[in-house]
Amino acid sequence: MKKVLTLILAISLAVTALAACGSQTIGNSDGASTSQEQMQEPELSDIVQAVKDAYGENYLPSMEITEDMMSDIYGVNMDNVDEFIAEAPAISAHVDTFIAVKAKEGKGEEVEKELQAYLDYVVDNSINYPMNVAKVQSAKVVRYDDYVFYVMLGGYNDENPDATEEENVKFAQDQIQLGLDTIASFFEK
Repeated sequence: MKKVLTLILAISLAVTALAACGSQTIGNSDGASTSQEQMQEPELSDIVQAVKDAYGENYLPSMEITEDMMSDIYGVNMDNVDEFIAEAPAISAHVDTFIAVKAKEGKGEEVEKELQAYLDYVVDNSINYPMNVAKVQSAKVVRYDDYVFYVMLGGYNDENPDATEEENVKFAQDQIQLGLDTIASFFEK
């Protein structure tokens, strides 16, 4: 009888130990474990720095966009903004602009609409230097929950001065995509 009781107790302990071990293991299909740190929201400054690093010398914005400019020029209701980092070109010949916004909780869609309205205005109403037309037409506004990004960035197709309009647009789209992919890497894990 003692042997049976000991065996039942040993099996119970083994099952309990296995259950406890199983509940402590957190992972995904590729074997990588997740942690509380990975689930935190990314820092806006980290995203901006990664975008700058991705473009290198082709990151042309050099003038800070102030809170007043965000409201008055870009049409963003700053009551919906928790944090932002934004830069535009200091030289009027360039159009390169990068705006990164962390909206207040639940306000990302509103900020996205405001920045998209400004981008639509720029595309429809601005008179650009010929070198900027493709970049302006390729620019994008993207949102990840309450993070919103206005991306009008990238180099120029200088190596192909005889490029067709379609080739210049494709080049500009690829340049914009570099920024979009960099931003996406912070949200699509």
